[in-house]
Amino acid sequence: MAEIEIRGGRVVAVDTETLRNAAAQTELAVADADTVRAGLTAADRLLGSATIGGGAAYLTTAAGAVVERGQELARALRDTATAYEIVELQARAAIAWHGDARDRGDVVDLTRKVAELEASSPAAAEAARQAVADAPDPFATVARELWWTTLASGLAPVAVGALRWGAAEIRDRGTGTLPEGSRLLGTPPRPTVELARSQPGSAPATVADVARRVPGGGPGVIRVERYTMPGGGRRFALYLSGTRFGEDPGTFDWSSNVALYDGMRSSSYEASRIALETAGAKPGDSVMVSGHSQGAMIASRIALEKEYEVPMIVGFGNPVQADVGPDTLQVDFRHRDDVVPLLAGGGHDAEIGAPGSMVVERTVDPLPWLNSHQMDEYTATSEMLDVSTDPRMDAVRDRLAELGTAESVEVFVYDTAEGVSASSADAG
Repeated sequence: MAEIEIRGGRVVAVDTETLRNAAAQTELAVADADTVRAGLTAADRLLGSATIGGGAAYLTTAAGAVVERGQELARALRDTATAYEIVELQARAAIAWHGDARDRGDVVDLTRKVAELEASSPAAAEAARQAVADAPDPFATVARELWWTTLASGLAPVAVGALRWGAAEIRDRGTGTLPEGSRLLGTPPRPTVELARSQPGSAPATVADVARRVPGGGPGVIRVERYTMPGGGRRFALYLSGTRFGEDPGTFDWSSNVALYDGMRSSSYEASRIALETAGAKPGDSVMVSGHSQGAMIASRIALEKEYEVPMIVGFGNPVQADVGPDTLQVDFRHRDDVVPLLAGGGHDAEIGAPGSMVVERTVDPLPWLNSHQMDEYTATSEMLDVSTDPRMDAVRDRLAELGTAESVEVFVYDTAEGVSASSADAG
């Protein structure tokens, strides 16, 4: 079984001003060391004329080495700062190019600044090129598997070319990366939400516990847990199914999937809100959200809409990645050979969410359109994360431990059905 990789954003955010300040401080220390070296050199001359074999030669050599290495460090810090500034300006230019006419007018100025920085430090220019080349490519694994599985048919170049074209289109449209403050549009028909069962329960102790509670192929597409906390307060957890298929998929069907990805309020999203309300959640209440595929996309939108306080979102195979703000811990599970998370276009470049937020990746390694998107495989990945010693897991465990203090837990599982619009009802 492949090991997991845990990271933050697609690229690392760097404060270049801090790097330049560090270079300046290093140069001051080098100047002090150079002064010491000069003093030791003078002392060595005096001692050398009075004693056999000299007296301070070793110390003089050591001070010289400190000066030389300090100069190298200061130069490396400045070059690193310049390299990151080049990458940032290139990214801004790429964004501006796809903006309106005013934005495109900024491209010339940004490109000129890049050229000036590259000319000032060829080493920094090369480092910037290498940083871009080394950035994680979310499409690489699927592209490689697609190549080998279509090679015999002679369609490998066409298939991989189509994938790369689609990847560029996804990044350009930006529908897979949702900015903070993003809101859904439209009003779908009010869906029907029916209680399938209720029972006592317990709080999840691990991320794998969260994964196992996400509704799968059986009855019920929405699970709500209501926690009665010490002192009488309430908290909630929401678990959402992926897309359902068959004769009666309810609201979690393909049309809801497409609508939600395009930024429209889907019937599945509305059904999730209704289920929370039915279970007793009120605006401003604390709701941990989790889901698989379409369910993860709904969870992202619930966090963005800010109707509820969302301390943590756990997404499995999410086709989007939302900037949920600095107060929400985000744990985003992606399999490199799962095509669905590719709809997020690699996600946000910078780290997002509360401190400790992470992207957890693994290569399942079947054909890219088979098991890698299944919830069973994501559950296996979550089990691997649970035993990880990565320090970011402390924040996850802390949030789950808070739910573990509940005095009682009630579980509500809901089925859904498409609603009827007012106009259709009137016509009937």
